[in-house]
Formats: sequence, C-alpha cells, structure tokens
Amino acid sequence: MTRVLYVGGTGEISHACVERSLAAGHDVAVLNRGNRSELLPDGVESIVGDLRSDEPYAALGGRTFDVVCQFMAFDGADAVRDIEAFSGRCGQFVFVSSAAVYRRPIADERVTESTPVGNSFSAYGLAKLACERTLLDAQQAGVLPVTIVRPSHTYRTRLPSAVLQSEHQTWRMLAGKPILVHDDGDSMWTLTHAADFASAFVGLFESGATVGSTFNITSETALSWNTILRQVGGALDLDVELVHVPTDTLVEYEPQWSAPLRGDKADSMIFDTSHVRSVVDGWRCEVTLAEGLRRTAEFGRARLASGYQPDSAVDRLVDRIISEHASVV
Repeated sequence: MTRVLYVGGTGEISHACVERSLAAGHDVAVLNRGNRSELLPDGVESIVGDLRSDEPYAALGGRTFDVVCQFMAFDGADAVRDIEAFSGRCGQFVFVSSAAVYRRPIADERVTESTPVGNSFSAYGLAKLACERTLLDAQQAGVLPVTIVRPSHTYRTRLPSAVLQSEHQTWRMLAGKPILVHDDGDSMWTLTHAADFASAFVGLFESGATVGSTFNITSETALSWNTILRQVGGALDLDVELVHVPTDTLVEYEPQWSAPLRGDKADSMIFDTSHVRSVVDGWRCEVTLAEGLRRTAEFGRARLASGYQPDSAVDRLVDRIISEHASVV
C-alpha cells in the first residue's frame, strides 16, 4: 500500500487530494496544526505539527513515506527546511507551487510548463518560484526526488471572484449590490474544480515518470470574467450587475489589488495540459462549471449564514468606485 503524507490536507485543493488518495487505496497521513482535523475523512491519520515551530516534523519521528505532498511551503527557507527533513525519507516529494510564477504579461497564447516565469507583480509568485528552484537544485544534486505541480485558480468551497475576496463578492451578490470587474471583463480565465485537480495530482505519483518534472494541472477551458461572474450569479439563483473599471484605476484606489489583478486575474490565462495528460493516461476534467459552481454555492451560502460580514471600509470603497467610474454592462 502506498504511504502518502500530506502537509496541509484541509485546504481548498489539498482536501480533495486527500479524498482521492483514500479512494485510490493509499495509506494517508496528514500533518498540520490540527485545528481542522474534523474536516478529515475517516481513515486518515492526523499528525499534529506546526510549520511555524522550530521542529515542525518532530511528530513524524523516523517514519518514511512513498510520497510526501507539500501544500504549505511558501518561500525558499521553507524549501530548505523540507529538503533537510525529507532527504532519504521519501520516494517522491511533490511540491504544490502556483501558476502565479508565470511572468506577466503572459508570453504565450497557451501557458505551458516552459512559459517564462518571474512574476514581478506577485510577491507570492516570486516566493513560490524560489521554492521551486531550491527544490529542483536538490533534485539535480540527488538529494530529494522532486516533482513540481502548478495549479491555477482551483475552487471547491469558495466561489470564483474577480476583484474582491470570494465571501465579500458573494455577500454583495446576495445583497443585490453591483459587482466590480477589472477592465472590460473579457480577459479569459481558467477555473478548475478541486476534484478534477486531485484526479490528475494523485495520478502523477502513481506514475514513475514524474520525478524531476514540472506539471500544470488545470482545465483547458477558459471563459471570460463576464461569463464566469454571470454563472456564479446563476449558481446563486441571481442576475448580477457587472460594473467595469480599468485595472489601473482600481489599483489607484486600493494598491493591495495590484498583485491579485496585475499579477494574476487581469491577464488571460489559457493552459495547454498535454504534459500532464501524457503521464496520467485518460485524465480530463469532468466537473462542468455549472455543476462545480452549484456545489460551491452551497458552501458559500452556508459561510454567509454563519454570520459573515464584509469589511465595511472595503465595501464603502467599492460603492464609491462604482459611483465614480461605473460603466455598467
């Protein structure tokens, strides 16, 4: 039986991967702070370890694993820590990076693993890239058998959002308030349901041909933000009013929107997934956007019903931007 350790395991993407591993018959352990252990499926071993501590992996003792899946490394120092911790203790180390590493504006019509990297608009993307490079150096030195995975926008419990955080956008939709969209809303964006991501992800470490390689795991279907947001509204049984404002104008109002817009959502992202499909035989995305959003809308409604309230200052700012720069479509 394949022994798999997930570092993380309860997040938007990793939870689906844990479920998929169990379905594949793996012996699954999850290491995290234990704050959300009730979310873990039956049959998963919960190991408590705080990655912010001096010895985050102490609870593992001398255990070894066939596969270690790292969802919680965010900079080069984290990568160095993991190299020291898992060298000689796993058959494969799968690092979950991000499509935020790709340089903006995107150089290729379709993003492949060879598309230029180095996203100067995103500190998160640059830090993930530093992780990749540190880990691949260890791979090339024969110290750690590394596979890199780059997800893009992957959803499960949070409805896709454009300018605002998911819960805030959902709150505005349910309140009947207009929704901000960057630019004309026609940039193309790729959404992948976590269940589809997990299917390919687990398939990668069931294959022996993935060590030393990098893989995008995304859908190949891209839609405009206008279409996406209207479908999000449809999943909530609402018609939504979209208000288009140039990205540069939005960033003038709120500089913190620069990274998520200029460094991510404002640029079209359409992927070529031939590399992962060449290794995971028969893989394709099966969850339609309509079905995925319907499932996710249930989580969104429940989260708001539990008492969520948006940041009132941010909401007032959005209202002001709309009143001053609205071009309603």
